[in-house]
Amino acid sequence: MHVARTGPTLGPAGEIAHAPPLFQSANFEYPDAAAADRAAAGGGFLYSRHGNPTTDGLAVAVADLEGAEAALTFSSGMAAIAAAVFANAAGGEVLASEGLYGGSIELLAELGPRHGIRSRFVPTWDLNTVERAIGADTRVLLVETISNPLLRVADVEGLSAVARRHNLALIVDGTFSSPALCRPLASGATLVVHSVSKYIGGHGDLIGGVAAGSSAAIAALRPYLILLGGNMDPFCAWLALRGLRTMPLRVERASATAVRLAAFLARQPGVKLVYYPGNPDHPDYELAARVLDAPGAMISFEVADGIVARRIYDRFRYFVRAASLGEVSSLVTHPASFSHKGLPADERARLGITEGLLRLSIGIEDADDLEADLVQALAGIV
Repeated sequence: MHVARTGPTLGPAGEIAHAPPLFQSANFEYPDAAAADRAAAGGGFLYSRHGNPTTDGLAVAVADLEGAEAALTFSSGMAAIAAAVFANAAGGEVLASEGLYGGSIELLAELGPRHGIRSRFVPTWDLNTVERAIGADTRVLLVETISNPLLRVADVEGLSAVARRHNLALIVDGTFSSPALCRPLASGATLVVHSVSKYIGGHGDLIGGVAAGSSAAIAALRPYLILLGGNMDPFCAWLALRGLRTMPLRVERASATAVRLAAFLARQPGVKLVYYPGNPDHPDYELAARVLDAPGAMISFEVADGIVARRIYDRFRYFVRAASLGEVSSLVTHPASFSHKGLPADERARLGITEGLLRLSIGIEDADDLEADLVQALAGIV
């Protein structure tokens, strides 16, 4: 995996900056009226809400990694998902995966109906169920490569075939896998979106989103970016370009450690369930081996109840108690209190997001240290 080199020529010998330049500018100057006219007609940079060399550089790099014709950067992953959904599902229905990220569920439930978009949730890992659920008004299939927080794996190729048969857009949130582990467009997806805040940025210091796809699919999103003002800040893009350079190494290291820790957790007597696509008892173990380059760096595990889960949560020393994922630091979160707090308790229970569920995002620390932290956190409790 490589990252495209982008940037303007800086000198008479054609040299470019080794590190991507930061263009922290709201607007751009023109030498004359003709140049201003060209920019206003779309032939140059006009105003950073419409485009900027640094944000466009990140878009080019992500498009390159995803094998996409084009990409757009956004102010957050939610802005990217919202643009993708609203551009493709207007006046129709979204058929979404059960167990999506809580913010995506709330977007569909709260804002979708206000914009004429209905939604239903189905177990998208069952292709026959998906096909039977498609109705006359269905416009979009929305799935995650690896679901949050129960880590179900999407059969993107199979879902793409279903989408083609019914003339649907397949939107894939690739945040949990990153382009390092899965490239959904190669399997037929219409769009892939990411929260850049996670594996692409990788350092917990930015908020951003990106969508990639065909030129036509991305062109359909551009009005939502420009007119709703969900553009990425140039400094955020500059940080993300820095993070993108080490993403393959970080994901490889974190995934290797996650394989070890998931196997360790599965042996602990007080751990009721371990959700990890690399464990042989995971329902998508064979599928994950086919569609992912590695099982990933996210692990969820369930203990007796919320009281036990919170005690374990409080005892961690190396795992950082914080929301988000995909960072160099290992993180722990309690989904029922964080990512899926907005769902009714009975719906969380139906999906399997219990009070006893904890989610780990494995970072790049020493694997022995992380296992030792799990040992002491679990000792005498589970």
